[in-house]
Amino acid sequence: MFTLNEGLFLLQLAAPLGSAFIGGRLIEFYHRVGAAQPNYRGRAIPAALGPALLLGYLPGTAAAHWLGGTAPSFAVLFLWFGFAFLGLWDDLVMEKTSGFKGHFQAAWRGKITAGFLKTALGLLVGLLFCGNLPLSPWRRLAALLLILLSANGLNLFDRRPGRALKVFFPGAILLMFMASVPGAAVRLLLPLVVGALTVAPLDLEARAMLGDCGANLLGAALGAGAVLYLTPASQVILLLFWAAVHLFCEFYSISVLIEKSPFLRRLDCLGRFRERFS
Repeated sequence: MFTLNEGLFLLQLAAPLGSAFIGGRLIEFYHRVGAAQPNYRGRAIPAALGPALLLGYLPGTAAAHWLGGTAPSFAVLFLWFGFAFLGLWDDLVMEKTSGFKGHFQAAWRGKITAGFLKTALGLLVGLLFCGNLPLSPWRRLAALLLILLSANGLNLFDRRPGRALKVFFPGAILLMFMASVPGAAVRLLLPLVVGALTVAPLDLEARAMLGDCGANLLGAALGAGAVLYLTPASQVILLLFWAAVHLFCEFYSISVLIEKSPFLRRLDCLGRFRERFS
């Protein structure tokens, strides 16, 4: 016999299964309103599957809150919702400016870019979330940096079909395995993992991209999970990893690095059969 919490958690796992259906309808909507952009092959596809992840995740979570079950706090939901929809600016506005350096140089010249707006408001969302953590000011600052770099870092991989998801899935599994409170980490991340699995075919087949909305959401989820459930030492290692990824991307290309490595290239192409031969 299931307890209330167990039943509600099963609902939280079942609800994201609808993310693929929602994603398909979103793709039709984006094409109908002309919200598709050229991908790396010049093919016009929608670049914002993030809302499908949220629309799959939130019903089960809302039910858990209404019925008194265990569910992510409103602070966590605010963080994820904020990062997801801030990313829509980058998804729906076509710009040539890229990278932190490019966006901040443009802002210095008085030119506001979608990337700068996303970064500035993402910082404020992160400040509000981390300001409520029961940590010292220095640890709050480290938590803020980890969440910001994790959210944007996963987005740096969203340059080819399925690439960001291939970073998110092992990252989420490792985080749940290493968490100081594994059960809480599983309840936080597993429903989002389920939703990401259901939309993975849409991404891998290049029918749509995760976009900044989806990648920022999944990256912020990894960052929040790390801040809440990993040891300080593990958080420092993860922070250094994301910092290294950002530094690398300011001067080099992840895509070029992958193309030069046979192993990474095979991993990058995994699951992309239809996209490669369409």
